[in-house]
Amino acid sequence: MSVNAPSHSHKPLQGRPRGQCWHWVLLLVLPLFISACSDGSSDSTQQSVALVEPAAANDQPVAVAEPPAANDPPVAVVEPPAVNGPPVAVVVPPAVIDPPVTVVEPPVVKDPPVAVVEPDYIEGQIIEAHSASDQPVANAAVTLLFNGSTVQSDAAGRYRIELADKLPIAQESLALSVSAEGYRPRELNVELNIETSIEIAAQNTYQYFPPVQLDDGIETRDLGDTNIDRTLIDQLMQKVVQQDENLGYRQIHSLLIYKDGALILEEYNIGNDDFIRFEDNIARDSSRPAKQWTRTDKHYIASVNKALTATVTGIALAEYGLQVDDKISVLLHEKSIHFAELNKAALSIHHMLTMQLGFAWDEWSRNDLALLWKSDDFTEFLLSRDNAGPGSAWVYNSASPNMLLRALDNTVDGGIRDWAHTHFYGKLGITDYDWVSQPDGIPEGAARMHMRPRDMLKVGITYLDNGVWNNEQLIPVNWVESVSKVQVATFAGDYSYFFWHRQINEVPYISADGDGGQYINIFPEENMVIVMTQGNYAEWPLYVNQADNIMGNYILPAVAD
Repeated sequence: MSVNAPSHSHKPLQGRPRGQCWHWVLLLVLPLFISACSDGSSDSTQQSVALVEPAAANDQPVAVAEPPAANDPPVAVVEPPAVNGPPVAVVVPPAVIDPPVTVVEPPVVKDPPVAVVEPDYIEGQIIEAHSASDQPVANAAVTLLFNGSTVQSDAAGRYRIELADKLPIAQESLALSVSAEGYRPRELNVELNIETSIEIAAQNTYQYFPPVQLDDGIETRDLGDTNIDRTLIDQLMQKVVQQDENLGYRQIHSLLIYKDGALILEEYNIGNDDFIRFEDNIARDSSRPAKQWTRTDKHYIASVNKALTATVTGIALAEYGLQVDDKISVLLHEKSIHFAELNKAALSIHHMLTMQLGFAWDEWSRNDLALLWKSDDFTEFLLSRDNAGPGSAWVYNSASPNMLLRALDNTVDGGIRDWAHTHFYGKLGITDYDWVSQPDGIPEGAARMHMRPRDMLKVGITYLDNGVWNNEQLIPVNWVESVSKVQVATFAGDYSYFFWHRQINEVPYISADGDGGQYINIFPEENMVIVMTQGNYAEWPLYVNQADNIMGNYILPAVAD
């Protein structure tokens, strides 16, 4: 009997050909491989991978394709076939190659060339005037006035100062001073950045040099640029510098001449430094050694201060609407008990300015001035005196300007010291001055003031210019007119509001003068101001005679047309 073969569906698994089993493995592994390839590449750069599904028995292979990335060609990777299986083409996405990066280095920024600016400087040589061989002067102190920088000239007389800081304003020259032992000091203007030889004259000899130009409101000019007789000025100064009464003059400390709008002569000499001890019976004190006077030294001006008091009074009266005929009692309420007397009640500001007060007083031949300075209250001391009636007589009285300042101190805002500085001294650029007080603290109005000669000159120039300084009407015009008139004729001379009216060589002038030879002399007809300081305290008439000789024999003839 025949035996039937087993059916196809019952063939044992191990009986299948091994070549038909590989696709099961591929179906398990291939997704893992595709996932690994996808993780290593960007979605935008993936390649299309052709996956060939294994065919079931008697089936054709099916190709499964991923969409290719744009423009990237497929890469064929041949996988080794499984045992007895056909080779399989696996498409792997190509590696993404970044394009080469061009590194652009920033350009090297080169700093512009730095211009080396040489500092401004002054330099040159100090030489002795009147020296035929230009004798150098060693160890001379050369000082810039604007900042105080100082150098010493070397053995060859040479100096150099470099300016460490930029000048506050553009300028072509600087003011400097030169001083050396045995020589007269000198101030001058020198140009920047050029060689400048500077002459200085030995003591007791004279060489004219123009005054230094400063920023102080006073114009300066070389004497050679005027019509003034240079020979007479040289002769005068040759006598002045001797400081010997037998050869010339004694104790002339400074002499300044301002003519036709400019300072043309400014000289300072060696002299004593004496002063007056008012509290010690008006005694002259000569204990301090002699010194070389200079432009920056403040000099005791004695009764020139009375003229300054009059000027402050004129400005204050105009400011507060007062008149010279007003009674002084209205400004001295605290002293009202004294004004119960009719003669004292009649006392006006005019009487005080012209020294016609009527009080019993004599400071020229008796000791009233010394007694005044021993009192604690100058106003009380004067008002306590008997009064014969204002205007009854002219008597020189140094208590009068002090009482007047007391009255003004009661009137002006902030006290008379500060008010006078704000409205008068400060506007003239006068800042370095010593104004001593009365015992009660009110500024002293008769004498005790120390001031630079150039600042004294500013006062004279302002009166010469009808009260105008720096284009401002500083002193009222009517006050200048009042001072310019003789208010009272006296046995000592014509007098105005604490100013004197005098003549020399028949040329009239207005004078603020003080003991020892201190002067501000204003010559309206000559358009001139002369300032002089001397050290001849309590030596009247010596200092008067010297001043008259200097002006009458030299200055006025030199400026005569």
